[in-house]
Amino acid sequence: MAEESLFRLRLDLEFYAKNPHLPLESVCAHLDTYVARNESQIKLVDYARKLVSYADESRGAGLFIWGEAGVGKSHIAVGLSKLFMQQGLQPVFMVADKFSFHTDLELESGQVWIIDDLNIGYGLGSRLFKNVVLNIHDRGGRMFITSNKPYQELMAEMFVGEGQAARMRYEERTKGLFKILQVDGESYKQETAWHLED
Repeated sequence: MAEESLFRLRLDLEFYAKNPHLPLESVCAHLDTYVARNESQIKLVDYARKLVSYADESRGAGLFIWGEAGVGKSHIAVGLSKLFMQQGLQPVFMVADKFSFHTDLELESGQVWIIDDLNIGYGLGSRLFKNVVLNIHDRGGRMFITSNKPYQELMAEMFVGEGQAARMRYEERTKGLFKILQVDGESYKQETAWHLED
């Protein structure tokens, strides 16, 4: 096996050992294996690389990407995690609906958080998001969020009952933290369905 292939395999296995709950289709995802098919997907890959290479560790930086299911958001999330791992960092990769009251956040300065599938602004996923955003805003670090909902729609859901002032406070903090991108395209899963093979 070639040295590069062996390195990737070790990285895939290390990532899977830390995230055994992920579907097997995501385990071997890398940023350079994502096939960008339109301008929004090219922009996504470019900003993902910028997030990894952003050098000011004292400032928080993040990407919030949203779009239809199947356009490769989770692929990018896993690939991005592996790029951070190559830099010697230990990203916290979490699927939003897996977060529970029993999950120990252990928020520290300079962390990398990847939150995949934050699709509901109510409940525990929003608690996870709010805590991590405040920590990264105040203590530096990186954050990457994927969602099927637009950012503003999630914000509206997250702050129901907390009032406009609380929502404005979070939105002000996230303006400088997040680059918000909408990703368009056809579902990769539908294109590669088993029943289309003849």
